[in-house]
Amino acid sequence: QEGLALLAFLGGLSAGTGMVIVSTLTLSLMIGNHWLTPLWLRGAWSPRRGDAQAAPSDGQPDLRGAVLVQRRVGILAILLLAWAYGRLVAGNDALADVGALSFSALAALAPAIGFALWRPQTPPRAVLSGIIAAVVFWAWLLLVPVLVEARGLQTTWLREGPGGWAVFSPDAFFGLIGWSRLGRAVVVSLFVGIVVTWIVAAWRHSAPRRAAARGLTLDTLREAGRRFLPRETVDAALLGAPATGAVPGALEARLERELAAVLGAASARLLLDAARREVGRDFDTVAAIVGEASQDLRFNQRLLEAALENMSQGISVVDRDLHLVAWNRRYAELFGYPQSLLRVGMPVAELVRYNLRHGWNVEEEVDKRLRHMQAGTPYVSERAFPDGTGGEGMVIEIRGNPMPGGGFVATFTDVTAFRRAEADLIRSNETLEQRVADRTARLDQARADAERANDAKSRFLAAIGHDLLQPLHAAQLFTDALAEQIGNPGQRAAALQIRGALDSTGDLLAGLLDMSRLEAGGLAPQIRAFPLSDVLDPLASEFRALAAERGLAFRYRPTRRWVRTDPQLLRRVLQNFLANAVRYTERGGVLLGVRREGASLRIEVHDTGPGIAPSQQEAIFEEFRRGEGAAGQGLGLGLAIAERIARLLDAPLRLRSRERRGTAFSLSLPAVESSPQETPQSPAQGLAGVRILIVDNDPVALSALRTILESWDCRVAAAADGVSAQRALERDASAQLWLFDYHLDGGDTGVALHTRLSERYGARPTMLLSADGSGEVRRIALEHGLGLLPKPVKALALKSMLRRLLAARSA
Repeated sequence: QEGLALLAFLGGLSAGTGMVIVSTLTLSLMIGNHWLTPLWLRGAWSPRRGDAQAAPSDGQPDLRGAVLVQRRVGILAILLLAWAYGRLVAGNDALADVGALSFSALAALAPAIGFALWRPQTPPRAVLSGIIAAVVFWAWLLLVPVLVEARGLQTTWLREGPGGWAVFSPDAFFGLIGWSRLGRAVVVSLFVGIVVTWIVAAWRHSAPRRAAARGLTLDTLREAGRRFLPRETVDAALLGAPATGAVPGALEARLERELAAVLGAASARLLLDAARREVGRDFDTVAAIVGEASQDLRFNQRLLEAALENMSQGISVVDRDLHLVAWNRRYAELFGYPQSLLRVGMPVAELVRYNLRHGWNVEEEVDKRLRHMQAGTPYVSERAFPDGTGGEGMVIEIRGNPMPGGGFVATFTDVTAFRRAEADLIRSNETLEQRVADRTARLDQARADAERANDAKSRFLAAIGHDLLQPLHAAQLFTDALAEQIGNPGQRAAALQIRGALDSTGDLLAGLLDMSRLEAGGLAPQIRAFPLSDVLDPLASEFRALAAERGLAFRYRPTRRWVRTDPQLLRRVLQNFLANAVRYTERGGVLLGVRREGASLRIEVHDTGPGIAPSQQEAIFEEFRRGEGAAGQGLGLGLAIAERIARLLDAPLRLRSRERRGTAFSLSLPAVESSPQETPQSPAQGLAGVRILIVDNDPVALSALRTILESWDCRVAAAADGVSAQRALERDASAQLWLFDYHLDGGDTGVALHTRLSERYGARPTMLLSADGSGEVRRIALEHGLGLLPKPVKALALKSMLRRLLAARSA
């Protein structure tokens, strides 16, 4: 029956394998969980910080890997021990003998199980001692003989006993010769385990009684007391104690009371019990624990006292019998309690009665407060306490809350300032409407005054600007005429210097007036489409001559592009750029040009001057700020005005500069298509023989204008008003150009005069001269198709404009 034998073999093999697996896993779990893992967690073999992965939940080291390694090592060790045992006893014992040997070893645990069931108060060390003793005797009486005989070793020393003591021989242990080895080992190991466990347990239980009977010496009590008490207190408590032997119980009790006052009764008893055991390490540990606990307690008490004493609120605590047990300094200050009134055990009814002694139904209020406290219900109230002098006194908010163990805690807050502020706010709200109306009226009046002052300032600036610029205008023209007529180089240079001084004065006045108009919002741009050449060509002619006088090269490339902006304001900005470029450039030249930039045109002015430091490139656009090293006259308003005008025109202004290399200012304007009816002007022609009618109500300005025109070989007819102008045309109506001052006598204007003369004698190219640089004058001139030159007029600008008028007339 080979199949049946094979089936039986496979069944036995599977059963054996299962037993091995289950027993090995069980033993490895027991060894790991009850032996290795506790040692690991107590730190005996714990890994260094950072060696184990940190658990994401609580940050503790992750020991799963270590526990798995322990179990695997335990499995391996158990299998190796089983294999070694099998090799030692192979062929000698049957399976039943091996099982009996194992169960006899397990019997060594029986005393521990019995004590755990019937005497659970047995000390753990006694149980462990009994198990160890039982296992040692079992191994000597049974395991060692089995292993020795299995290997065929010499067994003489086993028969005769160690050292020849036959009574300790495993086979004749204390005369138990007729017993089997298994029975002898089981009985002896059980007996030894029980006896050892009982002896050790009895010794451990009697240790405290022995220590108590032994008493404490003077040195021990001094060491324990001085850890927590002053030296003087300990010496006084142990006064009269014998230097040797046990200290009397009365003195020991006196020291214990002193310690209890500091540490508490339980801690003092624990400390002295540790001292009686005379175990130094145990005593030091207990003393340290008690000391730390007492220090924490004292610290918390001091902290609580300091917090209560320094709180801005008053606090009082009453017990369940409604007697005062605690309070702070602020509580006494708020109510002005006499020092003799506040004491522990004071009935709270007396305190409430003292507080309400003025102006209250005392007994009714006292009963109400006491009912709240007795009922244990929270309450909040406010009381105004008169100060006794007829004043408002204090307003105190009282909050009471019951305590869990009985009693009541109340807080008292001085809310006087808050209530007064609240009352003031209520009064303020009640009068708010009237105050708002009053302030609105005052603001309206102030705004009206400011507007009148601003209008007055504008009128004043217009008047003073006209009156100041008129004589300056005449002086500049006279100087230009004088310079052209003088042949002597030295005298001509002096005349040019006078002209430069007058130009500087005119620039200062113009800058101040422009800044005033910009700040007042009185400069409104007149936006229209026009060819850039109308602005750039005259500027190029004017500054080409100025640059030549300074020995500088001036380059300009004409353009036929059109832009949409205010031509007069654009001219003002570019004139400032060019004037600065010519003024600050010592050698090299100046470039005026136009670049196309998408749908815009960028007008650029380059120079080869000293440049502007990066730290100064923002400051130069501020009022009354000039660049470092700037020489000559000036208030530092030119670039500030240019920057404001650029913003007014919505024309981005950019500055690029490198020190000792030069500076470039640029202005971007929207480009437009040229109008079909507008064609480029014909080339400029000379002024010799040109017949010009000039009208100005200022005789000096009129004479200066006539002088400069006649110096250019023009044929001039001069008039002071409209009537004189009409008479001049009646005598000779062949005047080719008309130059009229805008403001004439009798409320007349150059525009009105142009209209009247045009209706009678036909329209002629006309140029208006005005010291009023407001936007209104420019708008009127633009509406009537008239040119406009601001006073003071520069000779080069006047000559350029006259040529343009002639070109327009001939076109």
